[in-house]
Amino acid sequence: MDLMERLTPEMDKYTTVKEGPHWRDTMYLIQLSSNLGAVVDSSQMSGHPIIGILGKSIMLPCSLNSSAPVVPARLTLYWTARLKYQKEEQVVHALYNGEENNDPQFPVYKNRTQIFKDQLSSGNFSLLLKNLRVEDDLATFFLFYHQEDGDYKTLNQNKEMCLTTVKVAKSYHKPIVTVNYEEWKAECTSQGGYPKPRLTWTNQNGLLDPEVPQIVQDAGSGTWNISSTVNITENQTVTCAIFNPTLKETLNTTRSTGGEQEGLSIGIKAGIGVLAVAVIGSALVLFCWKKHATEWRLIHRR
Repeated sequence: MDLMERLTPEMDKYTTVKEGPHWRDTMYLIQLSSNLGAVVDSSQMSGHPIIGILGKSIMLPCSLNSSAPVVPARLTLYWTARLKYQKEEQVVHALYNGEENNDPQFPVYKNRTQIFKDQLSSGNFSLLLKNLRVEDDLATFFLFYHQEDGDYKTLNQNKEMCLTTVKVAKSYHKPIVTVNYEEWKAECTSQGGYPKPRLTWTNQNGLLDPEVPQIVQDAGSGTWNISSTVNITENQTVTCAIFNPTLKETLNTTRSTGGEQEGLSIGIKAGIGVLAVAVIGSALVLFCWKKHATEWRLIHRR
């Protein structure tokens, strides 16, 4: 069943003329991807995807330039989405003859959409999509609209207006690099980003060859966590870089292996020095005590 067949019962509720030539002509025209006299503002057609931040709102802009005035009471429109995980197109927000009715709305968009009814007459059909989710990523949104005159004749119509693809993203946390000197390995971790990142290791000489990274998706938020391990050597400076392909954002952290190992050696040497001083001091105290005790015994024998 295509989208039109699923929407027809809902449209019946809001159409005054349900039978007769006007209704049949209207339904026929709705199924055509024709544009009868309306011109879409080219600045509102999305030539590139719109990037939205996970959990935030995003505006899907859409405006109409038409010689005929927009009369909301004679206006039917619905925003529709093609989702990467759904075979059929899904209704995002619907308005029939000026009245909002989201009964056919796909559940994932419930309470997350808003149109601006007070601006419909000026041709602003933009949609506010709230609380972006990972399910919205790479979804393609478009608007269908249809307007009649007082005799129920079609004035304006467009089946795929303001085609827009949304990319959802979220920045990763700054990577944390830890060094294991027993195994001579460095580990890099980062959390809470979207989509999947690219991770690279480098040192003074260029790229390093790490072990296969572990990438896990959080079941609740849909964000990704990543960890990667690489072999290191002494006196080496390593950098872990996390790249977000949607935001074109790179976060990196650099660690030096020589400095920490040298610091460890200095600490050990210092500890040995302190211990040596303590042993020598104890020996001197013992020596002095024995000498004093011997002198005391000699004095008392006299």
